[in-house]
Amino acid sequence: ADLAILSNGLKYPSFDSSYFEKKAKVWQRKYARRRHLAKLLALQDSNKKVLCPRSLESFANWQKAQNSKARYQAKIANQRRDYLHKLTTHLVKQYDVIAIEDLKTKNLQ
Repeated sequence: ADLAILSNGLKYPSFDSSYFEKKAKVWQRKYARRRHLAKLLALQDSNKKVLCPRSLESFANWQKAQNSKARYQAKIANQRRDYLHKLTTHLVKQYDVIAIEDLKTKNLQ
């Protein structure tokens, strides 16, 4: 559950971005719904043999949802990267020797 546990017992928790993950999930749903509707309308235009059929890129709501979804996902990635950079920088400045071990609790029993 923790990201890192030091030999002196100090624990560093995993990164928590639940607020922005919820927002990204909401926008993912909106994006999927709007993309589906835009595809249906574009298909209707092509089936009705409209003189100027709309393409998928001509729907503004779909593009707005795509941008919002991408913005939240990028924000989560940037925050996670920042957290890891700050943590590793702190550890490197604080300690002389760092040894990394990947323990599985099943093997310890």
